[in-house]
Amino acid sequence: MARRRRQFKKSPPNKILRVTKPFNEFMQYQGSGGIILLACVVIALLISNSLFGLSYLSLWETHIGVSIGEFALTKPLVFWINDLLMAFFFFLIGLEIKREVLIGELSTPRIALAPILAAIGGMVVPAALFLMVNSLGSEGASAWAIPIATDIAIALGLLSMFGAKVPTSLKIFLTTLAIADDIGGVLVIALFYTAELYLLPLILGLSILSLMIILNRIGIRQLLVYAVLGVLVWLQFLVSGVHPTVAGVLIALTIPATTKIDYSEFLAISSGLVKRIEISCTEGIENIDPKSFQETSETLRLACRDAEAPLQLAEHGLAKWVAFAVIPIFALANSGIALFELSINEIFNPVAIGIIIGLTIGKPLGIISFTWIFIRLGIIELPEEVNWETMIGMAFLGGIGFTISTFIASLSLSGDILMGAKGAILLASFISGVIGVSILRKAFRRLEILSMPYPPVDLGPPNIIKSEIISESLEQE
Repeated sequence: MARRRRQFKKSPPNKILRVTKPFNEFMQYQGSGGIILLACVVIALLISNSLFGLSYLSLWETHIGVSIGEFALTKPLVFWINDLLMAFFFFLIGLEIKREVLIGELSTPRIALAPILAAIGGMVVPAALFLMVNSLGSEGASAWAIPIATDIAIALGLLSMFGAKVPTSLKIFLTTLAIADDIGGVLVIALFYTAELYLLPLILGLSILSLMIILNRIGIRQLLVYAVLGVLVWLQFLVSGVHPTVAGVLIALTIPATTKIDYSEFLAISSGLVKRIEISCTEGIENIDPKSFQETSETLRLACRDAEAPLQLAEHGLAKWVAFAVIPIFALANSGIALFELSINEIFNPVAIGIIIGLTIGKPLGIISFTWIFIRLGIIELPEEVNWETMIGMAFLGGIGFTISTFIASLSLSGDILMGAKGAILLASFISGVIGVSILRKAFRRLEILSMPYPPVDLGPPNIIKSEIISESLEQE
């Protein structure tokens, strides 16, 4: 019997349940993960500038290989982190993008338009400022995309420090902006950071992706099937020359986003099972048939599973691992910089200057200017409970570009210039974070003071007030 398959967004009353829970979990994991990420950056810097610095930096260059028959793949440890583990990070980004497009903020064009336009400004202006310092054709021009990214984990981690003072609309705006940033970053990596392209493996990878889409359409919901095919897609993209992390996003877009049973079917099944348990309990708990109870509870568990989409299950199962394992490991492997060995030329070379200007000035300038322009044109409006001061503070948090900025730097640069670029990313992210937190702290404190009830004013005894009024009127006459 063919069962009904329902897209999330066809049921508005239940839509809130589908959006709120994943978003709250996402915020929780990203906020906490951002704090851990910052700690890992500090640890990497401390170790790399200690007596164990050389050993620590050489650890990530240790070659590790996989061999199956005649097939052998041997790469440095940092490759497996940046190209394999980060594929899971981009896979999670793809799941978030698909969820937001189907049932989240990106599903409502008018609501999504403001952060999307702000994100475009936050990509165009930093890239333009970078290219003003590093003209096309220069050695560092290929690194123009470094300052376009926003690290959502650190940004939300810093925003979470203010607790309940932060309006939900501001959190959603920043999250949507960062996701739009991620989309732009993925497109940039796919289009501009593919050195050599081999068509045969790319065609094979796209063919497997097409097969996954077909499996989705015919109702195959087992995540294991998509996982196995996803590994094959990753390998084909790796061989083709397209960065394999792009495969992570494309694989995520093939994951089914429909429930096996709709809410009415789930309600009928679950209420019948609960009623069966209640009837059996009326005869006394000691008389309950364990086998029957186990079968009933197992049926209820399967019904709960069928009421959840594979996309939601995958995102729920992966979010913690990415936030608390993948990103911290990436930070440990890519934040190790021997600061005392950096020369003045490496610190203040055009690439480093372009990154610092792009992130600390270009990012907030692009976000605020594009938002202001389109508000003046009447196309968008500020979110509820958000004023320009909090918007400016949030825009500076957008200048924190650690994860994807460092990732793009490793694709576009090498040697001493890469080390200088990483140092510039850390410095610019630190400056942006400090300015953003300072502005938001003052803004939230001012809003808190304005929201406080005014104390009653003591006007003095009535007879004194009356006599003062009479005397003033006599003087006027």
